[in-house]
Amino acid sequence: MASAFGPDGLLYVLELSAAPGYPSPGAGTVVRICRNGDLQTVATGLIVPTGMTFGPDGKLYVSNLGAAAPGAGQIVRIDLP
Repeated sequence: MASAFGPDGLLYVLELSAAPGYPSPGAGTVVRICRNGDLQTVATGLIVPTGMTFGPDGKLYVSNLGAAAPGAGQIVRIDLP
């Protein structure tokens, strides 16, 4: 699990797998914790993501396939709603 504060001042949390049991490919998510405490899903369908950061452009970048074989990983840009 990784977390970061976004440019909006809210906390974003990366979940390796939101499915019960062992990590399931395609079950990775990013959730935002709203000021009132509600959770808002901002990205789904990630495959064993392992890290995230906000770029200087305000976009969220996630390492997708982070637990895959060397060379198989990718960086996914997420435009926040």
